[in-house]
Amino acid sequence: MIWSLITSFILNVAFLIYIVVLTNKVKVLRKETAKPSENNDELIALAQEKLKTLGDIKTIKYLRKEKGMSMLDAKQLVDALKKQE
Repeated sequence: MIWSLITSFILNVAFLIYIVVLTNKVKVLRKETAKPSENNDELIALAQEKLKTLGDIKTIKYLRKEKGMSMLDAKQLVDALKKQE
């Protein structure tokens, strides 16, 4: 009986430590994701060039695949660039 309580306690502590470690990793990944991978001006210039040569949909696909942008962010960038023209 006492051994099962000790084992249960040890497992609970281990899982708690594991949860804390994973929470810290998530925080780090969120910070990295929030940082732009390259200068915004460079990204805008690249998106403008692709928009002129490829069109809307292929530019969005390019931004998603090559630059790791979400669908929403890529579409908003393309829409903003189209409004500027």
